Amino acid sequence: MPMVNFIFGIHNHQPLGNFGWVMESAYDRSYRPFMEILEEYPNMKVAVHYSGPLLEWIAENRPEHIDLLRSLVKRGQLEMVVAGFYEPVLASIPKEDRIVQIEKLKDFARKLGYDARGVWLTERVWQPELVKSLRAAGIDYVIVDDYHFMSAGLSKEELYWPYYTEDGGEVITVFPIDEKLRYLIPFRPVEKTLEYLHSLDDGDESKVAVFHDDGEKFGVWPGTHEWVYEKGWLREFFDGVSSDERINLMLYSEYLARFRPRGLVYLPIASYFEMSEWSLPARQAKLFVEFVEKLKAQNQFDRYRVFVRGGIWKNFFFKYPESNYMHKRMLMVSKAVRDNPEAREFILKAQCNDAYWHGVFGGVYLPHLRRAVWENIIKAQSHVKTGSFVRDIDFDGRDEVFIENENFYAVFKPAYGGALFELSSKGKAINYNDVLARRWEHYHEVPEAATPEEEGEEGVASIHELGKQIPDEIRRELAYDDHLRAILQDHFLDPETTLDEYRLGRYVELGDFVKGAYDFGLFEDGITLERDGTVGGMPARVEKTFHLTEDGFAVEYTVRSGRKALFGVELNLAVHSVMENPGEFEAKTFEVNDPYGIGRVGIELDRKVKVWKYPIKTLSQSESGWDFIQQGVSYTVLFPVDGELRFRLLFREL
Repeated sequence: MPMVNFIFGIHNHQPLGNFGWVMESAYDRSYRPFMEILEEYPNMKVAVHYSGPLLEWIAENRPEHIDLLRSLVKRGQLEMVVAGFYEPVLASIPKEDRIVQIEKLKDFARKLGYDARGVWLTERVWQPELVKSLRAAGIDYVIVDDYHFMSAGLSKEELYWPYYTEDGGEVITVFPIDEKLRYLIPFRPVEKTLEYLHSLDDGDESKVAVFHDDGEKFGVWPGTHEWVYEKGWLREFFDGVSSDERINLMLYSEYLARFRPRGLVYLPIASYFEMSEWSLPARQAKLFVEFVEKLKAQNQFDRYRVFVRGGIWKNFFFKYPESNYMHKRMLMVSKAVRDNPEAREFILKAQCNDAYWHGVFGGVYLPHLRRAVWENIIKAQSHVKTGSFVRDIDFDGRDEVFIENENFYAVFKPAYGGALFELSSKGKAINYNDVLARRWEHYHEVPEAATPEEEGEEGVASIHELGKQIPDEIRRELAYDDHLRAILQDHFLDPETTLDEYRLGRYVELGDFVKGAYDFGLFEDGITLERDGTVGGMPARVEKTFHLTEDGFAVEYTVRSGRKALFGVELNLAVHSVMENPGEFEAKTFEVNDPYGIGRVGIELDRKVKVWKYPIKTLSQSESGWDFIQQGVSYTVLFPVDGELRFRLLFREL
């Protein structure tokens, strides 16, 4: 009887720094019931990838699950597929770290009784030179999307076989994931998947259909726990595919033991189709969605979609400068600690991908994920003495000034307002300026993503199909920044400006200092910065002398303005665990207390001043709808200036 080969795989991941209750919920709603039901179906086979952070949590909190995995491996039901241990996007980290990351997860797989030879490519981010790194790590095959192959010019009909790909004489096998199966499983009734698999049967015994996708689709995504478990979809699926005589269940290793890849392909830099939308700058992403919808309306999308390509994953470093800076700091420290095993373990953790980008999940918008990355960058760097230097750290074409003392790292951008863009505490392992700017995203206006959903009313909607409208209470508070957030940003405001105008971005910046270039000079533990600019068309000058102290920093200002104005020094602090409200007060000293974030710090001035504070909230989409997240709190100390102004400001850890 003719049959088609079918490989079924899942990818289970929780990012480093995620909340324990999130891990526990995902385990109870998806990972545990999935494997327990799999145990009931001895003829069912699954290729599975667990990320390192998730495995570490399971080993510590649910060790019985590790025993179950080991048992399923021994029974031949599981094939362990690895990736970088801390789930980095391999293309975004140094080749030396790629090999160490993969070997670390291979070691864990060996403890489960499996010698892993295949890689789940994180976010399916492919670039050709990965071939050499993967082969050096002992990998024989890698799993990517069919979209990669179509982008290389192959037709859909050619994508039911694995192929070889090559770089510099090194060869590896690449398996294409079937996109149609990604939208059928588990969102549509089981018979839809069976019908599709049967339709592929043409008598070619080497033909194979591959499904490999997020395990969270089986219980964590909205509505899926009820559909997959309570309504019995998973049991029906396991029973259907494992007992169907026209479907030959296989594992990747079993396929390669029986068949050879079909030929040679050269895959371009690519990820899955949705990523090509998300990685575009917001205005271009909006046009991309409009273009896809126009093609769909003309019934032309299926015909031409192979030529419809947006951005690549690394575009996120252009789209989010905060992510780019964090990433380049990680690369800088990775190079510095390569010969220090203890420090290197921290930098491997800092390579966890989730905090560096954003799609349908929170990603870079989630402060606790960024905080985990910064914690490990700082802990890694604390093993080496860097000292002070001037260098273009983030490759934006302008030099940064890096200052270090025994307790802190401070990084200024003289060309961007002479402001402090990193203040990292070695003792607390936190970056006080880990604050994301408020920015417009294309989905704030575009209700749908450019995804090729499998249409149908039966089943449960995928997160790509959920329509979302911004609630009115959020829209009223929504604001966008025209500059990045930093510490010691210098504002000149009209004296009649109100706090609400200021916090909602509805004020006029009289000066050209917030993003203007400052001249600078270095001294031990400090820097002087000065700029001659204008305020309302009149000459103005700002001088500030900064130095790190044992418990923070001190800065002395001299301001001269030919126009009467309010001079404000803004400090954007990564207050994440205490939800602040806008407010105005007068004080000579005040305290910030964020017990589960930056902790306690004190701000002290040499006179009583007016202070404005307000939460910096961003609007991002997530699998559950909208997230209106406090990225930090802005504290601006305000001085009337009409002529010359001098003052001193101290920042102290408490």
